[in-house]
Amino acid sequence: MARAGISKHLVQQARDALLVRGENPSIDAVRVELGNTGSKSTIHRYLQELAQAEGTRLDDEQLLSATLGTAVAALARQLREEARVVVEVAETRHAAEAGAQRAEMARLERALGEVQVQAGQLGEALADERDAHAATREALQQERIRTAAIANENAALTLRLAEHGRHLESLEEKHRHARDSLEHYRQSVKDQRDLDQRRHETQVQQIQAELRQLAQTLVAKQDEVTRSGQDCARLSAELAEARRELRETQQAVRGVQRAKDALVTVQARLAADNATLTEQLAVAEGTRQALVAEERALRQSLAQQDGVVQRLQVRLDVQASLYGDLQRRLDRLGVPSAPDDDAT
Repeated sequence: MARAGISKHLVQQARDALLVRGENPSIDAVRVELGNTGSKSTIHRYLQELAQAEGTRLDDEQLLSATLGTAVAALARQLREEARVVVEVAETRHAAEAGAQRAEMARLERALGEVQVQAGQLGEALADERDAHAATREALQQERIRTAAIANENAALTLRLAEHGRHLESLEEKHRHARDSLEHYRQSVKDQRDLDQRRHETQVQQIQAELRQLAQTLVAKQDEVTRSGQDCARLSAELAEARRELRETQQAVRGVQRAKDALVTVQARLAADNATLTEQLAVAEGTRQALVAEERALRQSLAQQDGVVQRLQVRLDVQASLYGDLQRRLDRLGVPSAPDDDAT
């Protein structure tokens, strides 16, 4: 007799639970599902009764037909084979797509690394250009100071040249007045020329000496004016060179500005590429999750198909057992077996 609490309904529930999980509802498995309670003979009897109750819903021809068992077994094998093929195809496709995704992600990571290296190099180049620009700006400031000093010196020399010119004009004016005075003196003392000849000659010699001194002074002033002109020419050349260097510096500053604008453009393009790579990675992750979900669904479907096949196999085993019992009963009753088609 069965223990208290073990009933046919509980055995049926345990068997159905095993079938749902895709496990074989053997006597030991059902007993474990029941919590290791109940005798094996009682469980076996309940299982036979359940199988007989399910089998009585079919007609006798289906119950006793070996062709049905063969067909069911073939169907089970076909289901297993088709499920295996579907799973293998899904796994192959998933592996290929996963490999492609990994290769694409590796390529994108390499491209991102190259872009980052290029951005670093451009940053270093920009820093160097900024340092060079600062040095150029300082040199330009020094050149401006030097140019201002040269301009001041040129103005001073121009002022001195003007003063020398005015002094020369004053000397010429004195010389003209002296000649006029001499002529007037000669006219006034014409009658006393002989008496005043020596004094006149002395005065003439003094005037000539003064004229020579004035001439020498004029030559010296002219040499100074020449040197001033040479200095002005040299200063003009230095000013032209300073202007040329200033133009070159301005061109270098414009080149640095263009490089800076190009760097800003590259940084904007890198930011756009980074956003695109992020979106592609998100799409790849979504695809991978979809493939994983599809694989999980295929595995669940395969498990369900295996459960159906196992339930059919159990029913076939039960029907075969019932057919053997029926055949033995017929033999004991002396009822001959159904003749084969060939014998008739």
